[in-house]
Formats: sequence, C-alpha cells, structure tokens
Amino acid sequence: MPSLPPEPALVSRRRLLGLAGAGTLAALLPACGTDGAVRDSPFARAYCVPRSTLDAHRELDGLPLVYEVDERRSSFSFEAGFYSSLAGWLQSYRRATGTPQPDQVWSYGAWTDGGSACDSWHNAGRAFDLARLRLEGGGFVSCRYDQWQQSTGAARERALRQYWALAASLHLDFAYVLTYLYNAAHHNHIHIDNGRSGGQPSTLSTRSQVQLQAVQAICRYLWNEPVEITGRWDQATRRASRSVLDRAEVGDALDESVESWRSFLTASVARGVD
Repeated sequence: MPSLPPEPALVSRRRLLGLAGAGTLAALLPACGTDGAVRDSPFARAYCVPRSTLDAHRELDGLPLVYEVDERRSSFSFEAGFYSSLAGWLQSYRRATGTPQPDQVWSYGAWTDGGSACDSWHNAGRAFDLARLRLEGGGFVSCRYDQWQQSTGAARERALRQYWALAASLHLDFAYVLTYLYNAAHHNHIHIDNGRSGGQPSTLSTRSQVQLQAVQAICRYLWNEPVEITGRWDQATRRASRSVLDRAEVGDALDESVESWRSFLTASVARGVD
C-alpha cells in the first residue's frame, strides 16, 4: 500500500470526506481497476455524480433502511461497488452477533448533491452515515453518542462496548470510519466511505489518526487496556495493541502484517458481542 500523508488533527467534515479536495471522474480513471473501484491511493479525490446514475435501495442485506431524522423507511442512492461492500460488511457483522439480530439499519443518508464543491464521497454515492442498528424485539446498537454520552454505570459500558465492536467490524472493510472521537460532527453517527480503500479490505496505516483513534478506543473499551486516546502510534499504543493480540493468541505486532490488523479487529468484534 502506498504511504499516506498524515491526517491533520482537525479539519472540517466536508474537507475530510474529500480527502484531497475537489476532483473529477476523469481524473480518477488512472487510479481505477477494471471493476471501477478506486484503489488505495493518496491521490484519490472525491467527485460528483448525479443521483440518476446510482442505484436506489430501500434495504441493505435484506434489512430495511430507515431515515434517522423521521424514523421512516426510505430509499438511499449508492454507487454499486460501495453498496456491495456495505452489504458484505453487514453480512459479516450479523454472523458475528448473537441474539437478538439487527432487523433495521437507521441512517442519515448516502448520496448527497455536491453542487459545485464535489469534495465529499457522499457526492459520489460512496459514503454512508450509520446512526443505529435496530434489534429484533426492540433496542438498538447505537452510534448516537450525542444521546448516550452522559449515561453512567452499566448502561454506558454497554453502549461503549457495542459501539466499538461495531466500529471494529466496519474498520475491517473500510479505511475511513469516522467516529465521535474525530469531531463533534460525528457525535450522532459513524461515517463510512471507501475513498481510500476502494473495493478492497482495509489495511492499517500508522499515520492514520482515524485508525489509531479506533485502535486506542478498542483497546480501552473492549479490552480494558488503559491507553490514552491520542490518535498517535506511540509506545503505549504499541504495548496495548500487542497485549490484545497476545490475548487473541496472535504472535505479530499490530503493524507487522495485514493478518495482525484483521485478527485484532475480528477478535474485538467478538469481544463486544453480548
């Protein structure tokens, strides 16, 4: 994987989603494979497509899509490859969970009209804002940190455990998974896009603030490793992640192989299942 430039500590949501600013579909073609997916590249740029060129879906992996704002079933528009990856993620997550199973996917949306900016992967139908998974029999796995951040005791511990197990599952398939740790704009949802990873599974970059925030939070909230959440690949994070891998009976350090990264995430998903 080509090395990526370090991510800034604080940028606007629109600029982050754009990764490198405005661009055009034509400019992306050299970075595309035969399946049309943009490969992991620091030069990939967001671009705009009209909604009419995308596929509209009312379900994801057979589960109804619900608009978080009005709590009604809705249709969302996706680029075909991204939708397939998103459905594949949900299949894997559902296999990893026990009972109850998710029966609805609640979201703030997928495609948005980029106007003249075209600086967000939402504008290409290659991003999704996940708010909650409703469970059979009621209840939610909630990304709504804005709603439960003030909870205490067992309720807060359960919300954090479910949240970070869900985030770990998303990090397996997508390089950019933006959580409440990134900024306040993500306190009510987890953002997912494939702008960096295209149609491929994610790999770890130790220069990625987003991924390292997740590593630290997963260590802290799922494995009780008291590491500070800094977004940096520091000695404490190396020790904490190595401890998790030892407990998962994986020999390598987190940054030694793709298999270590995936084993860390897979074990963490299982750790968060009730």
